[in-house]
Amino acid sequence: MSNLILLDHASAEPLYMQLYRHFREEIEQQNLKEGEKMPSIRWLADSLSVSKITVEKAYQQLLCEGYIQSGNRTRYSVGRFVDSAWPPPAPPAAAAAPASNAGTPVRYDLASGEMDMEGFDFDLWKRYINKAFADPDRLMRYGDLQGEPELRRQIVAYIRSRGVNCRHDQVIVAPGVQSLLNILASLLKGEHAGIAFEEPGFKIGRRVWEDREFRIIPVRLRREGIDTDELAASGARLVYVTPSHQFPTGYIMPIGERVRLLNWARQTGATIIEDDYDSEFRYFGRPLPALTGLDTEGAVIYMGSFSKVIPPSIRISYMVLPDRLLERYKKRASLYNQATSAIEQLALARYMADGHLERQIRRLRKLYNEKHALFRDSLRAVFGKRVEINETESGLHMVLTVKSKLTPKELYDRALANGCRIALLQDYYLGEAPVTPSQIILYFSKIPAGEIDAAIRLLKEAWF
Repeated sequence: MSNLILLDHASAEPLYMQLYRHFREEIEQQNLKEGEKMPSIRWLADSLSVSKITVEKAYQQLLCEGYIQSGNRTRYSVGRFVDSAWPPPAPPAAAAAPASNAGTPVRYDLASGEMDMEGFDFDLWKRYINKAFADPDRLMRYGDLQGEPELRRQIVAYIRSRGVNCRHDQVIVAPGVQSLLNILASLLKGEHAGIAFEEPGFKIGRRVWEDREFRIIPVRLRREGIDTDELAASGARLVYVTPSHQFPTGYIMPIGERVRLLNWARQTGATIIEDDYDSEFRYFGRPLPALTGLDTEGAVIYMGSFSKVIPPSIRISYMVLPDRLLERYKKRASLYNQATSAIEQLALARYMADGHLERQIRRLRKLYNEKHALFRDSLRAVFGKRVEINETESGLHMVLTVKSKLTPKELYDRALANGCRIALLQDYYLGEAPVTPSQIILYFSKIPAGEIDAAIRLLKEAWF
């Protein structure tokens, strides 16, 4: 370690966040070089007179952001630093900060929807990982191509609360939504030449289908969700939607529009891919059932992920295939090697079976509900009428309309120069994006509750 670590035990900022910030700055300033070993958790905890869980939380935050990489046992090493392990989704002109900002450390990453590390019990998770190691014979075999049966059964029980009724043999496990989309693109290539996406919408998802030479059909988004009239007129017979919490706008598709979308699919023989991400985090009222739960024709492919309720480094996502596609998948299953760690699958299955995931979601829902209110109230108090908040009832981010003559790129650059990383709504359009009004995306999940007001004040200093 090149610099002495000083922790302020009297500070409102958690100790693990202070430790995380120290190492992040050391890596960004290249005082710690790529491949250099990090101090062991036990040694660092003893040296700083803090608990091992404090060090583990700091290291897990660094790991999730790509600043460090895991090694043997408890040792970590510095990862390859490329200005940001999780760059915001910005076009080339906006993604690179001006030369004058090149050395400005990012104090608040408001472009990241990663979970609050206070919301996860790493010691508990470690116990379940150790339990998975208790069956070495199992771990010496290739896992099930669809995912470990124990986990798939737990997923079936888990999504039942979303109104999704299925069998465990319909569930496919993969390391992330992109992997699932790649499988779907392969399955549907001969059936469809194009796929419709919400506009604005999931940029990375579009790219998967573009790479598979599908024609991307952007369909205008309304407050009620994707414009079904425009969708019908487009001629598309395959569509990707996020009805429970549209990304990036946060809109929730009402029940009437869901029925309209299903009727369109039934009348045209179309297929709907439903990404039910963030459905766990609804703060007011009862959540609407998943689109799949209303489907009686087998028209919907259901997708979900655990990346918002457990650390994203545990790469586990899943989808439910209707029977008409399941047989096609099974014929080709040998082409889709299971890339999700069997150890983590088995650990998660037991973690869920013992009720810990349910408790984890309740804990996070309470935490994020509080943060959601703090973030909203702080925006109103600091900015007043200078901004409009596209407030939603769910999710981990808000869309902000900034009443300023500054362009979106200028807002981005000024925020970055002041230590805040933001995302721009315009970057999620496939076609020409509106530059007025200036709309930005701000995530609150990762920001410590005690620092929300400070982060927002930095934004105001940057823009007004």
